[in-house]
Amino acid sequence: MRVEFEFYATLRDAVGEKTVARELEAGTSIETALHAVTDDHDGLESLVFRANGAVRPNVTVSLNGQPMNETDPADIGLSDGDTVVLSPGVAGGANAAAIAEVQA
Repeated sequence: MRVEFEFYATLRDAVGEKTVARELEAGTSIETALHAVTDDHDGLESLVFRANGAVRPNVTVSLNGQPMNETDPADIGLSDGDTVVLSPGVAGGANAAAIAEVQA
């Protein structure tokens, strides 16, 4: 089966492109698929997984537009044509008034 992976921000930088298609066995779990994709791209594994193999809490994993962070990725099987989206959490920033105050 063919599954497409989309990457955003630092994860896209590590992969070098926005999307990657991968042929997998039918019913492959999201977790197994993520390990397969991270094995293909240097530096991606440490951005997606903790040392214990769990998906980092700041990485949002979505399947066909539905966030999967509350579900164990080992429990969800993929189907032909699925799209898995990986995006890191975004934090920080300041508004213009706060920046002007700091610079004053």
